[in-house]
Amino acid sequence: MPPGLELVEAGLDPERLRVIEDLLHATQPEQACTVEEMLARAPLSPDMRRVIARLDGEPVGLATVGRIWVLPPDYPTLWCEVGVVEGARGRSIGSALLAWAQVAGREAGKRMLRVPCSDGRPEGIAFLARRGFAEFYRMTTLELPLAEVAAPAIEPPAGIAITSLGARPDLREAAYRLAVEVYAALPDPEPVSAGDFEEWRVRDVDVPGAPLDGYLLALAGDEPVGYCRLYVHDRGASVGHMMTGVAAAWRGRGVASALKRAALAWALEQGAERMTTENAPGNAPMLAINRRFGYRPTPDFVEMDGPVAAG
Repeated sequence: MPPGLELVEAGLDPERLRVIEDLLHATQPEQACTVEEMLARAPLSPDMRRVIARLDGEPVGLATVGRIWVLPPDYPTLWCEVGVVEGARGRSIGSALLAWAQVAGREAGKRMLRVPCSDGRPEGIAFLARRGFAEFYRMTTLELPLAEVAAPAIEPPAGIAITSLGARPDLREAAYRLAVEVYAALPDPEPVSAGDFEEWRVRDVDVPGAPLDGYLLALAGDEPVGYCRLYVHDRGASVGHMMTGVAAAWRGRGVASALKRAALAWALEQGAERMTTENAPGNAPMLAINRRFGYRPTPDFVEMDGPVAAG
């Protein structure tokens, strides 16, 4: 390791997790999460590990390894984040952090690491490519600036009412059944799922920074037939879409567009500067809806996979 560099594991210590939060915000704000989110989601990945890189006592980077939440716990690949603040790059700190993550992956009995990147930071992709990583998957990312946007009329299709899980907590089980259907229909190369009820609750419902009035539901009578899960991120500047989906029997009937209008109104109520969303390349209908709403392309979200080096 470079002289003066030490790697300190954060565990679940709130003060160290606050440092992790600040480092994520500085190095990859689109992936940043809060201390409260890290603690709330700890049951999903009890083996999650996070490390702070300190150079001469100053925090300059981080690495994390843990379960990919939408995949089974025994999946052979770990999610891995690596970031170094701008003024400390080019000093082998990223290499030391990635080496730590590879050791952690071996200790967890896994074969691969999956690192999130952005096309807007090609140096990060090049760093990983030089170390044997290759692109596994990418998502189209979009952004809607809100400075000059007015709240639209929601205008749901006939027979549909738009509400929220905050207003209708009695619909949790029905909302879960819909989430199971939506996740199963995603055009993803892997077996993503909503998980069991408790996992879905921790991951998608009772989430700090994601109020339940931002879990929008489209109801046909008392049956949820579409939903849009929103969350506040980038320290209040952005509202993001965690998931938008519609039951198969209701697709193509204007439900998703009504949810998008309701989501825009909600984001404006939060005082956000922009909305963000991601689309799988094969999800052409949702991509078309987003473009009609004025979303603009931003650098793609790229997942890079690489082997856990042999010990």
